[in-house]
Amino acid sequence: MKPTDNELEMAIVAAETMCESGEDEHHVGKTLLHLYQRLQTLEKVCAAAQDYLDSGQQGPQHVQLEVAIETARQTGQ
Repeated sequence: MKPTDNELEMAIVAAETMCESGEDEHHVGKTLLHLYQRLQTLEKVCAAAQDYLDSGQQGPQHVQLEVAIETARQTGQ
């Protein structure tokens, strides 16, 4: 289930607070922050790949990239 933008923002703030206070015994805050940073990076990769695809490149790699992007989008919802 995907959180709303507000829920995500609240979770990130809570994770930062957990890490800063040292009250992150099970590393949930640290893990959430890491995954959030990774997600932001991967979203930039997806956007760049989509721009590349939109530029008219063709071939089997083109199809593989389209499938990978669509899979990533569906997984994120």
